[in-house]
Amino acid sequence: MKSTESIQGKITYDKLFWLFMAGSLTGVVLEGLFCLILKGHWESHVVTILGPFNALYGAGAVLFYSVAALLKDKNIVLKVALITAIATVLELLCGILLADGLGMKAWDYSKVMFNYRGIICLSFSLGWGGAGLAFCLLFDKIDRLFCKLKGKKTHLLCIVLSVLMVINLCLTAVCIVRWSERHYHTATNSKLGKLVDEAAPDQWMQHRFIEWEFIDEKTK
Repeated sequence: MKSTESIQGKITYDKLFWLFMAGSLTGVVLEGLFCLILKGHWESHVVTILGPFNALYGAGAVLFYSVAALLKDKNIVLKVALITAIATVLELLCGILLADGLGMKAWDYSKVMFNYRGIICLSFSLGWGGAGLAFCLLFDKIDRLFCKLKGKKTHLLCIVLSVLMVINLCLTAVCIVRWSERHYHTATNSKLGKLVDEAAPDQWMQHRFIEWEFIDEKTK
């Protein structure tokens, strides 16, 4: 069995998976607290059909760790700049996929200064940079923490949960695509499509994906 010291600073699948899970859960909690402070009520900003997960924040945690690990000996300014750029591009690509592919928006920065199509904006990019800076400064502590999640039983649990999460993400993608098709009056003759229509109707999807909206409704 590998010692904790032998895998410190190294990118392993197990560490990336646990970081993804931790980031997905933490993102939901932080956004919920943010809404509680600003709006006076809790909002659960999940991005999966099952469970309290925001996969975008999970991907962010994996991104932060990978850049910090790969450039461990490089200047912190370079690491933060790269994290900021990659995170902004990732946010842009996800936004374009939703807007141009499905006619939807999951977030909207159109009222924020220096934005592009309401998908990305300077202030949120700087926010990514600030989060990346904090992650880089705490990298060694975070790495040591996740290095402790080792052993055969932990690895087996990681594999099982990975399979379940892949299924969850695939179901989420299918339900979101079908939600968009229903809104834009695209019928389905497939058994899967009809099953999704029954299991995840529009009202349920809107309640689950609380801030998501269709672009044609914004222009009315």
